[in-house]
Parts: sequence; C-alpha cells; structure tokens
Amino acid sequence: MNGNLVSSPYPVEIEKFLSARYGSSLIIKGSPGAGKTTLALQILENLSNKYKVIYFSTRVGDESLYQQFPWLRNLEKNIKMLIASKLFLEEITKKVQVEEKPIKDYGKKLLQEMTGEKTPQVYRSMLNFYFKDTSSPEIKKLYDDVETNLPKKSLIVVDSVEGITSKYGISEQNFVYMLQKDIVEGANASIIFISEKENLGPEDYVVDGVIYQRHNIDEGKRIRIITLNKLRGIEIGQSSFAYTLENGRFRVFYPENYYYENMKFVESKNVGNRYKTGIEDFDGLLGGGLYPGSFFTLEIDKEISQDELKLFLRPIGLNFLLNNIGILMIPPGGWSVEKLKQDLTRFIPLELFEEKLRYIDYLTQESKSKYLVAAGGTDYDAINQRLFRAMLDLTGIENKPILHFIGMDTLEYVKGTESAIKEIFNMSQAIKSSNDVGISAVRTGQILKDEIINISDYYVKLVSINNVPFIYGIKPRTIYYALEVDLQKGFPNIKLSPMV
Repeated sequence: MNGNLVSSPYPVEIEKFLSARYGSSLIIKGSPGAGKTTLALQILENLSNKYKVIYFSTRVGDESLYQQFPWLRNLEKNIKMLIASKLFLEEITKKVQVEEKPIKDYGKKLLQEMTGEKTPQVYRSMLNFYFKDTSSPEIKKLYDDVETNLPKKSLIVVDSVEGITSKYGISEQNFVYMLQKDIVEGANASIIFISEKENLGPEDYVVDGVIYQRHNIDEGKRIRIITLNKLRGIEIGQSSFAYTLENGRFRVFYPENYYYENMKFVESKNVGNRYKTGIEDFDGLLGGGLYPGSFFTLEIDKEISQDELKLFLRPIGLNFLLNNIGILMIPPGGWSVEKLKQDLTRFIPLELFEEKLRYIDYLTQESKSKYLVAAGGTDYDAINQRLFRAMLDLTGIENKPILHFIGMDTLEYVKGTESAIKEIFNMSQAIKSSNDVGISAVRTGQILKDEIINISDYYVKLVSINNVPFIYGIKPRTIYYALEVDLQKGFPNIKLSPMV
C-alpha cells in the first residue's frame, strides 16, 4: 500500500452521493471565505466527463471567476457557465427566446414524429407556481439546459441561494424546494446549493445532503474544518476533516496509514552554521535550520499518538545521525530502545545506530548493549560514570557537537518537577555555550512547560486536528502546517502543508 488510503481532494462520500443513479441535492453552508465555491467547482471538474455540468451564478462575472480560479479555463468546454449578468440577461431575453426556443421546439417535434416517442421534459409545476408572474430568464434557461440534456444526467451548482432569492423575493426554503421537486426529483439531476448561512435552516430539511465548512482565525492561525452533516443513502466513515485552500484548490487532510512500500530517507547535508532537520519545509520555517548552541522545544498535545510523534521526530534523528552527529537521548515515556533500533535501522546501517546513539534508561541497572545506558538503581557514582562515558563516546576527544534529546515527561518522573527544572536549565546553558543542539519534548499539561518556554530559542506545538498531526510555531510564530508523508521522496520523508 502506498501513501494515503484515499487521494480524492475532498471526502469520497460526496462524489458517491452525487453519482447515485437518481438525482440528489446537496447544500454546502459556510461563511464567506470558507471555500464553498472552490469545493463546488472542483466537484464539477472531477465529474465533468461523466455528466453535463452547469455552474449557475448570480453574483460574479465569468472573467472574475477565471481570475480567481484560472484552472477553470481548461474546462470551459465541459462546464456550462450561466452567469446572470446584465449582458447575459440581454442575451437570454433577446437571442435565446427569439432564436433558440423555436429551433429547439421544432427539433423536439421532429424527433417525436420520427420515433413516435415523447421527448423527455423537465416539468415546471413548481417554477410556474413560484414564478408565474415574474420574468426570470436565467432560471428558465437553467431548466431549458437540463431538459436539453435529458435523458442524460445533469449536475448543477447554484451559487448562491441567497443571491437568487434576494433578487426575486422568494424564500430560500421555497427556492430550494422548487428545484428539488422540478429538477432533482423530476429530471433525476443532482444539484449543489451554496449558502452563506453557517447554521441550520429550514432548507436543510428539504435537501438530501448537508455539508458545513467552518473557518476561524486565532492569533493569525487559520483553522478550516469541513463536516459531512448528512448524505442520505451514503455511509459516512469520517464525518469531519481539516482542509486547506492552498494554491486556490480545495483539499482535505487525511490521516496517515503509516504503512509504506517505498521507504528511503533522503538526507539533507548540513550547510554553513546550520543543522538541517531532514524536513526541508521545517528548515525553511527556521530560516535554514537549527543554529549551533540553540535549544528547541516541541510541545506535544494530549491527543498526539506515538506514530504521529515519531512521524515528526524520526527525520530529525535520522538526519543528525547521517550527518555524523551523535544523539544523547532521554526518551519520552512509552518508548523502547529495541523498537527504536528496529525503526531507525530500516533507513541507516546498524553500525551507525550503535556508534552514534546513546539511549539513557532510568529503569535499567545493567546493559550489555553499547547504545543502551543503564541509569537505574541507587549507585549514583556508577550511574554518573556511565553517563560520562556515553557523552565521551559521542563527543570524542575532539569535543564534536552532539544532539541532546530530552523527553521531559521521563525527566520529570525520575527527578521530580523542581529537580527536572534545574537540570534542564543547567543543560540549556551548557548547550548554548557550545556547538551542540538541544531538543526537548514536553507534554501539554506538564508543570514545567512554562519554564521551558522561557529558555527555548525555538518553540513549536504538535497538535491533532481531526486525526491529522499539525505543527505551529510560537518561536517563530507560524500558521498551522499538516505533517504529511512526502510521497515523491518516500517514507519517512515528510512535508509541511499549510492550512490557508
């Protein structure tokens, strides 16, 4: 299995819902800027080779639409644009009604005479009821286009419900009900309604499916969430996803499966006075990498799993080792040295792991492995000698730089809060006066967390949003970035995808 379990830019249930044999109606709700139109147009794009697709808008001109979504120009032949501008209304009232309708009527009559079969029609009972005394050429044009395509299925986007209803003084519920009866149920077409409402409304009970897109901004960080509220007849797996509008495209973030066939770590060579992390995008956020003598803290949210934590830390550890920089490690709670060895030696030689990594275990009193440093028991002189020897193994007589990795939950558990704070403070001071680098992993809720923020040169939080790991920077301040496996390079290489 390669990559994510699914590759659709939006939840796969949406396409299944709209591709059902019979017509269906879907309303996408959300505040301006949520990306509703972007999502709807990408659905039309994906289904344009399967159905006749119509984009019916009352609020934008086609040129402004192409400026916002330049990729739409490649689909001009496949998507029917019904833009209710002044020019369009003149075209409809003067040209279509005068020239096209008689031609269409003649064609239908001729076909009926030749085949003896009645030409399929879109019944206009609800249209005539609500608009019998109102001139509405763009709506009638929509009906005509759906009818012309019969018996084939049409897929329509109405953008937006508020735009058309405010123009004609019809309630949103009645407008949606009209198209539901005449076009969805009467012509087996599927319709996507776009609504600027964020909350439940009476029109939600009329349609077959409801989706909410929500976004808010907190201290410069944007969070976007899409929720599948209902899709009648479709089993919904995961109902809520984080998503991005990067490069003007809609894309949800799917949870990683962590099982990959293509596995090869791509090393980043250290350049100048920076240590590369092995995550190119992360190095970019840090201005090129970690400075020698710097102290980096990663705060881990309570909902982050071990797999998600290792997804971020694994490339960093591998890259330091491959750059011939040793790692002195106090592991986070729940780690195992043998599992760590099995994990990392999939990508580096066993000899490199044994020579360049020292794993301090406060529960072990004896060790026959060079890489496992036994720090348990009450013989503190012997423990300190083993710790000193481990340090010397990595630095050598040349005093080569090393990476200090500290799991703060383990340190706090072993030393106690006050002693752990003193030790991490002394350690950070020693690191900052050397060419070493320190990385501490602290859990959200730990008492010493606030103390660590003050001594950190870099401070990043790792959080879970709808089962996907994201990071955001406090030092330096950044937006949310999803951690995703870089499928071009292969696992365990990762990329950071911005939530914009």
